[in-house]
Order: sequence, then C-alpha cells, then structure tokens
Amino acid sequence: MFGRNKKNFSYIYVLNSVCNDESRYRQRMKKLVFSTLLIGMTVIANAQQDPQFTQFFNNKLIMNPGYAGAKDAICITMLSRFQWVGFDGAPTSALLSGDAPVWNKGNNQIAVGLTTYLDYIGFEKNYAMRIAGTYRRKNLGPGHLAVGFDVGFSNKGISNPTWIYPSGMPDPNIPASGSSLNNFGLDLGLGVYYHTDTWYAGISALHLTGSEFTDINIRQARHMFFMGGYTFKSIAGSDFDLNPNVLIKTEFATAQFDANLNVIWREFYWGGLTYRIQDAIAINLGMNFGAITPKLNGLQIGYSYDINTSRLSSFNTGSHEIMLRYCFSLKKEQEIIRRYNVRFMDYNKDRF
Repeated sequence: MFGRNKKNFSYIYVLNSVCNDESRYRQRMKKLVFSTLLIGMTVIANAQQDPQFTQFFNNKLIMNPGYAGAKDAICITMLSRFQWVGFDGAPTSALLSGDAPVWNKGNNQIAVGLTTYLDYIGFEKNYAMRIAGTYRRKNLGPGHLAVGFDVGFSNKGISNPTWIYPSGMPDPNIPASGSSLNNFGLDLGLGVYYHTDTWYAGISALHLTGSEFTDINIRQARHMFFMGGYTFKSIAGSDFDLNPNVLIKTEFATAQFDANLNVIWREFYWGGLTYRIQDAIAINLGMNFGAITPKLNGLQIGYSYDINTSRLSSFNTGSHEIMLRYCFSLKKEQEIIRRYNVRFMDYNKDRF
C-alpha cells in the first residue's frame, strides 16, 4: 500500500507490535515479519511516504503547491486521522494548512501557502513543514492555470524502539533497541494546477531533494501525484450535484489509486464513497455550516470512516478521519445605504 508499503520498515514495527499483543497469531506474524524484513532490508528503506488522508479532495495543498490560492480566499484546513484503530502502533496523523492570494493585478495572481504535519507510526515520528509560492494566470481558456513550488524541511526520527528479531539477533540495518534518533532534510516540490468552476486537474512532484536520513537508514523517495475531479451540476434538474475525484500516487516503485464519488446537496451537505485499491473502502460525510446561518458560510466539517480490505482487517476496526476548514475573504461587499434626496424628497436606494 502506498504510504505504508513493504520497503518502509515503519510497517515492520506495527507487525512486531501485533506479535506482542496477539499471541495466538505469533507464529504466523513472525513469518510475515521475516519476509518483510528480507524485502525491506535488501535496499535502504527509501520508500518512506507522506501521511495518507482519505479526504484528499479537501486536502490538495499537501500534494500540490500549485493549489495555493485556488479558492481566491484565505483558507485554513485541519485534518486528523486515526488509522487502523485497535492496531498497536498504528499510524496517527495530523495536518494544518493555510493558503491565500497575496497579490492580484488583472488576470495575474500570486498566492502563498503553508503546510505542516505530524505522522506517527510505531516507533517512528515524522514532522514536516513546507511553504508554497504560486503564480496563477486567470482566465486562461475556460479556467485558471497555476504553477507553484514549495520549500521546507522533513524530520524523521525513531523513539525507543523495541524490536522482535526473527533470528533472535540484532540487525545492523535497523537502529538499536532503545535508541532515539532524529534527522532533518531539505524538502522541495513543484506543481501545476488548472481549475474551472466545474473541474480541476493537477500534477506535482514532491521531495525532489531525495534527502538521506542516515542515522535511521532511510532515503526519502521522490513522489508524483496526479489528481482530477469534475462536478456535474444540478443532476436531472435537481438540487443535487455529482462530484467524482481521482488521485494517483507513485514513488516509481509502487502506485496507489484512490477514486471518490460524492453527492452534494445545494453546496451545503455532501456524502459519498472512496475506494483505495487493495486497502480500503471509505464512507464520507460533510457539511457547510452556512446551511445553519449565512454568518458561518465557509466553515466546513467532514468525516470519513475507512473499512480496511487488506489482510490487516483482522487486526483493526477501521480508520477515522476528521476535517475542519474555514475559508473567508477580506473583501467586503459594498453596502447599499438609504439616503434622503432633498431635490426629489424621497429615498434614493441606488447610492453606495
């Protein structure tokens, strides 16, 4: 699975934890750990991946810096994910991002964005922060074309690991039990994003520096992301829109495909399904609080529940993900003021 695949020895810690907690599966899981070790340690563990989020359609900035400013507003997004609940050492992720246009002139726009996240899995702790800068050419064809880059850092560390070695002997390729190590690396990314009122498409490349985290024997793999989506407005003349989204992720050794379909009612409520190949089927629900009061328009909440479809389904009760986003504009609409017209002795409502 992309993001938690066999070359990432973080996956090994989780399997080791299962061996500790599920004694009846000890022999079977030891075989799996052993085979994973053989695969993972034949090369440097270079497939350490980014955190995985089911609501990728609400979380584009982390994958594509060209997305910054796409809503022509100041947007702040928070995401929390609790993966494989009940699985000791399972991944836990949290993200905070924000983006906003900072300069507009004619059809030209410059926007900035900030993304920071935490990702814990087993004994491994990952932190990252990236700042994005985007140039957008508006009204280029039917939509807007943006080119963006981001720069920042990644930090990967191991905190007090307790290994189970299938051979009974320590492995020189793995940090020693009880050690605490941290490595920082420079991070660069590029992205192109095109969007209209009804569809979007993007391509991006992240972790272009391929940073080496030598103390923990990990090399950060370069990633590519392909995304796209379309909104079919007012299906059959109703108040419902249909919104499919797709995401393809690859680090050139493996690939993952996510497909999503949401039904949206009056732009206030949405619900749908997401399928992640060989991993999970997810239920998505969300709403815009503007349905309650216009003053809260732009404040959105989303929730997804993943049902695991891989062999790990026997060891967890699913994954939970919560999204909170608020978008607002600093531009104030002109207010119509009633003024008394002395000449005509009445109110003129057309003055601003």
